[in-house]
Amino acid sequence: MGLIVALDAGGTRTDCLIGKTDGEILAKLAAGPANYHLVGIDGVTSTIRRLLREADKCLIHEKPTFELMWMGIAGLDRPGEREQLAAPIRDMQVAKRVVIDNDGVVALASGTMGGPGIVVIAGTGSLAFGVNEEGKRARSGGWGYILGDEGSAYYIGHKALNAVTQAKDGRNKPTVLSQAIISHFKINSVDDLVGLAYGGRLGRIEIANLSPIVAEAADKGDEVASEILDLAGTELGIAACAVAKALNMEDTRFPCVTTGGVFKSGRRVTDALMRELMKAAPGAILTQPQFPPVAGAYFLALQELGVSVNEDVVERVRRSLARFEPSVGV
Repeated sequence: MGLIVALDAGGTRTDCLIGKTDGEILAKLAAGPANYHLVGIDGVTSTIRRLLREADKCLIHEKPTFELMWMGIAGLDRPGEREQLAAPIRDMQVAKRVVIDNDGVVALASGTMGGPGIVVIAGTGSLAFGVNEEGKRARSGGWGYILGDEGSAYYIGHKALNAVTQAKDGRNKPTVLSQAIISHFKINSVDDLVGLAYGGRLGRIEIANLSPIVAEAADKGDEVASEILDLAGTELGIAACAVAKALNMEDTRFPCVTTGGVFKSGRRVTDALMRELMKAAPGAILTQPQFPPVAGAYFLALQELGVSVNEDVVERVRRSLARFEPSVGV
């Protein structure tokens, strides 16, 4: 039975789909991290082995033969990294062919089913990535929280802390974020943020986790919180504009896929993003992903094998994938 194994490897979780070449999903699995920047090559191969052992249990009627393994890995961008990682995975002799790419490609394909477009990812970090009709790629952002990540949850949280300290000094407008953040950290006053920030208790994740608090404050009408979300969306739009210009997509119609926790903040972020993007690319169409990112890896695997990802295939993926929610953890 010739099958596809598709993987979306992140810093905390790896999702896996096992499917046929006609769009039927046979298994949906999940395991720990397989971002080799964090776990190394040995960690990646170990996670893959765990997933495939579980796949053997799920596919008890016949020993699967994998025609292709298609793997998207967060942060895989530097020259030589793909081959450096692909070689030991090929040595595992799991699949006849192995393709490894970055998570931006997978996230885009989850919204376009493998077609061209731009994806804007805004979680703890941020990134805009695109592919045009000719297959040319471009990206903007993804520099990490020290060098960039504008529009990300970290960016929003950091802006909130700035606003609170500025309000304390009288350098900015009063904001309900002050009391919300005091309550969140269970401290007595804004002054106590200094000890948290410089005592090692206020790191990247803790700051990013303030993003929902900003969204809640904006929903209550707080002007400062609303301005922060607008700034975040504008920054994400600027990144998307850079990609559109790099790919000569200004005069074409294309989907702009948005994914990541920041977009749960509501329309303020997406509205600001699209206002900015429409300045450079008025044909952009805001699109929500129809599938999880790992399905993007599966669609790309189908295309790699020469299979047309048409409406019938997409619907077959949708129906069969629905049987496996939530993922089986291993």
